[in-house]
Amino acid sequence: MKVLLIMPPFTQSKEAMKRCMTPLGLAYIAAVLENKGIVTKILDCMVEGYYNDVANDSKTITYGLTDSEIKERIKEFSPDFVGVSCLMSSQAHNAHRMCKLAKEVNPSVQTVMGGCHPSALSEKTLKDPNVDRIVMGEGEQSMLDIVLGNKGGIVKSEPLDINTLPMPARHLLSMEKYLKINMSESVFSPYNRVTQIETSRGCPFKCVFCATTNLWGKWRGRDPKKVIEEIRFLKNRYRIEELDILDANLAYDRKRLVKILEGMKEIGIAWANPGGIWVGGLDFELLDLMKESGCYQLTFAIESSNQEILSKVIKKPLKLDKVKPLVEHCHKIGIDLHAFFVSGFPEETLEDITNNYKFAKEMGFTSATFNIVNPLPGSELYEKYAQSTDITEVDYRNAHIEHPEISKADLEKHIRSFNKRFNASVIYRNPRMFFKKYIRTAIRKPSFRFMTRMFGRQ
Repeated sequence: MKVLLIMPPFTQSKEAMKRCMTPLGLAYIAAVLENKGIVTKILDCMVEGYYNDVANDSKTITYGLTDSEIKERIKEFSPDFVGVSCLMSSQAHNAHRMCKLAKEVNPSVQTVMGGCHPSALSEKTLKDPNVDRIVMGEGEQSMLDIVLGNKGGIVKSEPLDINTLPMPARHLLSMEKYLKINMSESVFSPYNRVTQIETSRGCPFKCVFCATTNLWGKWRGRDPKKVIEEIRFLKNRYRIEELDILDANLAYDRKRLVKILEGMKEIGIAWANPGGIWVGGLDFELLDLMKESGCYQLTFAIESSNQEILSKVIKKPLKLDKVKPLVEHCHKIGIDLHAFFVSGFPEETLEDITNNYKFAKEMGFTSATFNIVNPLPGSELYEKYAQSTDITEVDYRNAHIEHPEISKADLEKHIRSFNKRFNASVIYRNPRMFFKKYIRTAIRKPSFRFMTRMFGRQ
């Protein structure tokens, strides 16, 4: 029995920076399958074909292996099952194409699709004749059940005890390729050997635009001892210098996090939390320990500068009056700060949208990402707006929800302007950080494409 797990090529805006991160979800599934004696291989089309860009139109590109190269890899391995990752609905066309290619190589191969998109839209996804099965939610146990012949159709498992999982099967990934490309989520990293890790799954909160809770279920934290064991392994085996910690809610369990940070102090490794941290879980003492443990950058997931919008519309448990003191303390101890904002809710005024930009400057964030709210499948917003938008085109830079005060086109112009103006303005807001962060990165990654996209920060 052989299983091939595929991360498809990736489609994005020509203006965005091309990332290249280890597919931890597939690596976890692979580890579970291998432990049961199942021959497993991972094909990450993004890293294997990172420098292969194909223009789709005037706005987007797709990068990764070509269809003929993918078919050749499938044919060479000759799998019984092909599992395809589809984390975002904007990438659904790529995931469906992988299933089609697998069937063209061998019509009898069994195709399985998992991730956020098929989890939220399982019935629709399964209408594709090239897709045999759907995994809803976490894939480790479900994929094992499918391969062992116990489950068919739409398969959903209850949230796992993640402490029973083996470490991700990174030996099945081309680790040196990721490290050489060095375009992880934290693209402005000062280190060369950067990889990703998760210390928890899920989130206890239910922000209306987020699909995390529907994919991962309830929040579960890994045993700090297991986390530290994995970090030691990464440093010793792959000489990792920095970790991107990808948790959806790293700061939810303070006691657990403190134990992890104390262990990281002993190991000696840098880290960042580029995916966004819950500001409500932070305090001065915890920030001090983060700094001591190797943290050089955090991303504050603010979302809105209007407390009413934040509390009643977005439903995020955060008091804005807590932000400024934490920002000032981070500056004091030397932690760089990025921030996330999301705009375009119909309940917002145009002034609210503009105030997000002003708030970011007033708080003193070095950089920020301004996004447009959209009904991602699996989110609460999807149930409200899905009938009025094309979910296959949903992303964070294009508007799909009608706003009473501003057209979709004008909202997109505002958001593009916010991103470029704010991130470029650090040259006079904080000249030292500008040279430390941007110029240092440009020297280490001296491509014209990277330079032109750097301040757009996507």
